[in-house]
Amino acid sequence: MPDEQLTQPTQNIPKSLRLHIGLFGRRNVGKSSLLNALTGQKLAIVSDTPGTTTDPVEKALELAPLGPVVFLDTAGLDDSGALGEERVRRSLDILRRCDLSLVVTEGADWGEHEARLAADLAGCGIPFAVARNKWDVLQAGGATARPAGLTDSVPVIDVSAATGFGLDALREALLRLVPAEAEPPLVADLLPERGLLLLIVPI
Repeated sequence: MPDEQLTQPTQNIPKSLRLHIGLFGRRNVGKSSLLNALTGQKLAIVSDTPGTTTDPVEKALELAPLGPVVFLDTAGLDDSGALGEERVRRSLDILRRCDLSLVVTEGADWGEHEARLAADLAGCGIPFAVARNKWDVLQAGGATARPAGLTDSVPVIDVSAATGFGLDALREALLRLVPAEAEPPLVADLLPERGLLLLIVPI
């Protein structure tokens, strides 16, 4: 049964008016699994083989409490080789299209890839949260310190794409991060200043 948080996408809302959310992280941290868990749909291919996502996966839908969104699932930032470097470049290119982002880690693992990504997001002024995935398996025993170098304004949420643990908290964290300028106008772009709007409600 579909996740109760999910409603059917409103097809006539253009992507340009939707909130764009990027998912970034190393290979095999569970970005695609987390995307599927958040939306209650199998939007992205999931495999234990590292590097399954080779090109950015884009999916428009409506997700409560955020409303109409576009999720952007990306390839692992630790990919290697000539082809892997091209995949990483394409993933980083997605940054420019994001209103906010998720940095997905495997449990509390935080290294140079995550630190560099966090710095890039902060430098671009893109709000983000850290989703520490696979928490049910890796860190079920207790609390772990925040990643070094993150400001207190960055939410760090322990989640499990497999069990659903922490997903509601992650949705609420994303809602709090939405930039005010990212909220599309409903009628302000259709009416002149001090224009008159007639609302007809059928009874």
